[in-house]
Amino acid sequence: MERSLRDSGVSNRNKMIDFNLYVITNRHLCAPKSLLTVVSEILDVGVKAIQLREKDLDDVVLFKLAKPISDLCQTHNAHLFMNTNVKVAMDIGAAGIHLPDTDVSVDKVKAELDSDVLIGCSIHGVDAAKKREIQGADFITYSPIYPTVNKPQYGPAVGVKNLEKLVKQVSLPVFALGGITPARVSECLGARASGVAVMSGVMSPIDAAQRAQEYISACVVNNPKY
Repeated sequence: MERSLRDSGVSNRNKMIDFNLYVITNRHLCAPKSLLTVVSEILDVGVKAIQLREKDLDDVVLFKLAKPISDLCQTHNAHLFMNTNVKVAMDIGAAGIHLPDTDVSVDKVKAELDSDVLIGCSIHGVDAAKKREIQGADFITYSPIYPTVNKPQYGPAVGVKNLEKLVKQVSLPVFALGGITPARVSECLGARASGVAVMSGVMSPIDAAQRAQEYISACVVNNPKY
């Protein structure tokens, strides 16, 4: 069942990150709809990058959830990143891996995979950003930019000024995360972020497609890649 990430059709790691909106999943926020249904809806309106972040599932259950989502992403020419789980990522032919701030180093993960795998990393400060850049990450998410109730363990919001300062200190694409609304996209991209990452802003059983479209439209206006 296991196969190389190269088989997913992902370009080598030197290819520019070609998306502005990075949607992070939470199946609980989608209930009573299935996560697969919500993912299908947001792919249909143009989302091109999704992180499957269902960390409470074991490998067997995660594979069953992830495989049809991976197939959908490939059909829509979208990137699917698996949070942390390298084995499941390989099994489903995902586009890449997303690593938490304190997880295994990027170079160790790359040693297990093809050289063209894309790896994103969560960071919460300049030192971590520089460390991940040295290790070979392809992009980073920086959070929390704005106040958020979802991740109080990460401390107070860093603000747009610190986002701009961090962007200037690394050459990696930086995605702003935490409290991002469509109205705040302009401010984040104005701080030279490459894009925005969202979870609760899109994950919804009612209007996920409409929400995603609002973010996409804001990204197109400010930094068109769609």
